Amino acid sequence: MNHRRHQRIAWFLVIVTAVSPSLALAQPPTEPREDKIDLSYVTPDGLLAAVLRPRRALTSPAMETLPVEVFSAAGRQEFGIDPLDIEQVILVLQPPAAGPPEVGVVVRLARPFALENLKPAGDPHLRKTELEGRPYYQSPHPATPGFYMPDDRTLLVAGDASLRKMLDNRRHSTDGALRTLLSQTDPRSDIRVVVAVAPNREAVATQVNTMPVPPQWAGFAKLPELIDWAELDAAFSGENYVRFQLVSATENDAADLQARIVQLLNIGRTMFLAQMASEMTGDDPVQQAMARYMERMTTRTFDMFRPQRDGNRVRIALQGDVGAQWATTGVAVALLLPALETAREAARRAQSVNNMKQLALAMQVYHDAHGTLPPRASYDEDGQPLLSWRVHVLPYLDQQALYLQFHLDEPWDSEHNRTLIERMPALYANPSANLAPGMASYLLPVGEGTVFEGREGVPFRKIFDGTSNTIVLVEVNEAAAGVWTKPEELNIRAEAPLTGLGAAHPGGFAAAFADGSVSSISSDIDPRAFLAMLTMAGREPVER
Repeated sequence: MNHRRHQRIAWFLVIVTAVSPSLALAQPPTEPREDKIDLSYVTPDGLLAAVLRPRRALTSPAMETLPVEVFSAAGRQEFGIDPLDIEQVILVLQPPAAGPPEVGVVVRLARPFALENLKPAGDPHLRKTELEGRPYYQSPHPATPGFYMPDDRTLLVAGDASLRKMLDNRRHSTDGALRTLLSQTDPRSDIRVVVAVAPNREAVATQVNTMPVPPQWAGFAKLPELIDWAELDAAFSGENYVRFQLVSATENDAADLQARIVQLLNIGRTMFLAQMASEMTGDDPVQQAMARYMERMTTRTFDMFRPQRDGNRVRIALQGDVGAQWATTGVAVALLLPALETAREAARRAQSVNNMKQLALAMQVYHDAHGTLPPRASYDEDGQPLLSWRVHVLPYLDQQALYLQFHLDEPWDSEHNRTLIERMPALYANPSANLAPGMASYLLPVGEGTVFEGREGVPFRKIFDGTSNTIVLVEVNEAAAGVWTKPEELNIRAEAPLTGLGAAHPGGFAAAFADGSVSSISSDIDPRAFLAMLTMAGREPVER
């Protein structure tokens, strides 16, 4: 009952949070509130800076439908700071040199705060020391941030070198491209992000050129040469807008930039639609309707982001009703996609059950031909395992041609047999799992008292608990999957029989019984009840 109640609360918050931006965009604009940005800690050689005003946005009348109380409680619990007390957050990214980029964060609070009350400062890996006579929680690792408050309303979060650079900049303020761009922030903006490309062009180009970009995205590598700076502004607590602007050195560069962005948008739209089409196949009319809706809204959304050029500036702007429509579209998709994913998962689950039924039937046909279920592996004269049972049931799965290609007297990883791993029949893989080629999701449970405890195949007459009560095949988690030809199965430990199981699908996994039936097993099943299903002669009462 508590689990269901928590689920209902979670869904309520998700829906309210999703709907709120569109409601906010529909609110009448309010007068902008002056909120001067403290640029004293922004170093002049920065590459990117972002300014956020959480308190102003969260306390805006336009945002009253947001679960502000939840944000507030979560912030106090996890970090020791109420988000409603945060007036400004300034993030500054330094261009990467030899290692990763340096990041510094300035948090400006609405009221005095003691650094000792900050939850992350309690990390035992941090060293408590002093800096300029004030407490400093210093990290011993350059890439891990420390915490320092130069005054009782300013919190600095950065690695030691970056933090000291920020403090030095406060004492000896130096202007730079990044600070100049930030100083032009519209006082109505709740979020502003600026990127100073021109003074860091070489570093940006190096990072872009090292990215693994598919051939169709080759035009992306040219962008750093065409952009001097970029800026993003968004407002939700007054006039509602989202504005993105790229500035080039010349009008010709801006025209080239606009053309490349349009080209990239068209490629992205085509790729997205192709991916959606591949995932929404089948005769289900609801799924087909969802595919048509996604195609319509994808085209509309990409059209909304097509850039406009004005001289040497390329702009993308969403404002007023357009912004509301965009937000509403996002809400609709956000609410529909979980339902679509649930439908797709149900189809994948059904396919997986069908796979297991075919394998269970192959085991039964094998039993009819040999008088026993297939042994878990074949063995050489020295008792060393060679090939999995999955290879030996191939003739009973209409895979005789593949079976004949194996060298049955060689192990699974011999030079020849290794070449056949990638030929694995599709029915050996759970379609919900993200597995490498040749990895199987369906393994035999092997352990004391199971059907496959020994090397020999077991006849049905020795399954004293009954074939309808005894599991012979299980659907394992992704991490427990194995190479399909390898004679290695799921080892069952009596003290933890569900190890490697329970996450094949949301809520549980499938298991095949000796009578050929397949049932879904809850991930919350009592381990003792599950162990009783695994043993063939325990004579325990079993409920399915």
